Amino acid sequence: MEWVSGVSEEFKTRIRFPMSDREMKRRWMQLQTAMEHQGIDVLIAQNADQYLGGYFRYITDLPTEQAYPMSVLFPAKGEMTTITSSSPYDPLPPAWFGRGIKTRLGAPYFRTFRYTDLYDAKLMEAYICDHNCRTVGLIAPSLLNYQLVNYLKTSLPKVSFVDVTEMVDEIKAVKSEDEIQAIRRTVKLHDQILQMVPGMLRPGMYEYELRAEVNKFLISKGSEENLVMMGSAPSGTPTPKLHSFYQNRRIEDGDDLVFMIEANGPGGYYAEIVRGFCIGHQPSKELCRAWELSKEMQDFTAQLVKPGADCGEILELYNKKLVSYGLRPETRLFAHGQGYDLVERPAFFKGETMKVKENMFFSIHPEVNTGKAFGNYCDQYLVTSNGAVRMETTPREIFVV
Repeated sequence: MEWVSGVSEEFKTRIRFPMSDREMKRRWMQLQTAMEHQGIDVLIAQNADQYLGGYFRYITDLPTEQAYPMSVLFPAKGEMTTITSSSPYDPLPPAWFGRGIKTRLGAPYFRTFRYTDLYDAKLMEAYICDHNCRTVGLIAPSLLNYQLVNYLKTSLPKVSFVDVTEMVDEIKAVKSEDEIQAIRRTVKLHDQILQMVPGMLRPGMYEYELRAEVNKFLISKGSEENLVMMGSAPSGTPTPKLHSFYQNRRIEDGDDLVFMIEANGPGGYYAEIVRGFCIGHQPSKELCRAWELSKEMQDFTAQLVKPGADCGEILELYNKKLVSYGLRPETRLFAHGQGYDLVERPAFFKGETMKVKENMFFSIHPEVNTGKAFGNYCDQYLVTSNGAVRMETTPREIFVV
């Protein structure tokens, strides 16, 4: 696949952190090679936000935002077609974006307008017929609109629709050198903001005020989408880790605070970090124990994350160690891959079939709640040939403000 018309001057002006041409061509080549092996004529991916919008961005280098579904039809040969909620006469993305996109289709569809449910589906139907596609690969069908998929399967009974998520995930999960460099920028951004939080924290401020200051800094440094979770509580009470809707508590002297940033950085790759803070007092023995146990469980997990490792087996070993401390087995997602998606495969879940490979990127965040205190170190790890290496430079300690 080649560019339609090269990269325009407007592209260079308006796109702050584009992925390299080299990397985009690498992805397209890998995908098309895999499609050829499986006899697939075209792939369809659709996303509607950035947090879990990685498939569309992986193929196009474009983010999906604001719950407006954007679709890409990626052929086994030639250049791609995009479908967006926009004017048919001036569809998004802008024509100057251009890289690898041959055709831009638009229609004014909105998921809140039920009578527009099939606008994008009919554009896909026309494409499949015009290009004589016999086998269509659906990427992450759970992210595709039900009405869309049902319409295509009903209207095109002679076309075979296959789930190709596994094929794409295996390619997407292993990061290239260009991707690793983008990931390092994101990790550095998380380290930078953690260094600034002690200077932002002050008794009497509300949790949401802290989030606002953090968001301003993140955006100024190239973050496109960020999730800031936190919770404060009087010392001796486990600190909750809450989404923004619940962050209306005033932070006071004598509080403990748990602070989590899950943000993408320049170029769209996600990372996350969690640390604990004590406001105006030294951490209690119980709090130190909770965070120390979290650190120990993080180190224990990281030692198991090596090329060829089985994620389900790691979960079993992790739970045995948790139980040995008198804690409940883990039933949540405590470690997972990351990239363009905030959470992506492989995950440390039962049922995960993907093995750990070199150049995978993981977030490991064990939670420990002793009933009196809460600890939850979260850091990023890059898998090397010798095992997992922690990427953050922020010390794993409780910070006293």
